[in-house]
Amino acid sequence: MADHTHHHDDSHGTSSDDTAFTEANRAHWNKSAATYTSEQWQKELINKVTAFIQTHVTFIGVPFLDPSSTFEAPDPSQPPRSVRVLDYACGPGTVTSALGARATEYVGIDLSENMVQAYNLRFNYDSSPSSVTVTDGAADERPLKAHAVVGNLLEAEEPAHLSGPEYHNFDLVVVGMGFHHFADVRLAAKRLAARLRPGGIFLILDFVTHAMEQDAHPDLKQAVHTIKHHGFSEAELKDIFADAGLEDFAIVRMGDEVLLRGTSRREPFMARGRKP
Repeated sequence: MADHTHHHDDSHGTSSDDTAFTEANRAHWNKSAATYTSEQWQKELINKVTAFIQTHVTFIGVPFLDPSSTFEAPDPSQPPRSVRVLDYACGPGTVTSALGARATEYVGIDLSENMVQAYNLRFNYDSSPSSVTVTDGAADERPLKAHAVVGNLLEAEEPAHLSGPEYHNFDLVVVGMGFHHFADVRLAAKRLAARLRPGGIFLILDFVTHAMEQDAHPDLKQAVHTIKHHGFSEAELKDIFADAGLEDFAIVRMGDEVLLRGTSRREPFMARGRKP
């Protein structure tokens, strides 16, 4: 998640400091990709966040598919529905996995090459045009169309390889535990909201404002150089969303805490806004 299971990302690269920060994030998360769920605290964090997302699916505000109807024959009198999700700073796919068969297509974008590889391995993605993927094993056998690519939408100039129609007009753009790693969160919100279809939802899953512990776990301290924001307040988020041209702002807090490295307490929230 970030802070210390998976996510991350960076900045828009308009200065040498921003470029260095981007490279620090890429290096950190490339190194972390192989061990993001190796410890018990990481598994518990992912389990709690997954349950939080699934419990508040209605809050998100997207007309998701009913995952229980995945294998039912489609109604010939109804046009097939599509629900497209951009999972930005996707890491190994925690958010994609949590939403599962509620969407028909997931596109992940991540700064880290190794995280993109982990995402694509997790969902059995290959680059063949007919590739339809399967989620992670026994927990969920429903087919998912999910793949990730390496990219950074927060550079001064958005990458040409992410300019095509397949990277626009999403029903949902979500950043799961990555927003606090972005140097310029206002630019991030604007760039990501621009990828939505009219009426689409921009969703952030992150941490409520918190202090950075002086006696934090040594591994947590190693990640400090990738963090730009120690959580977010409701007022701050509301302003960021409004600045990005989003409406219908709403926020829900988990009401419980997760532990990073087993010692640092954080309360997750979800905040959403709608593109007019």
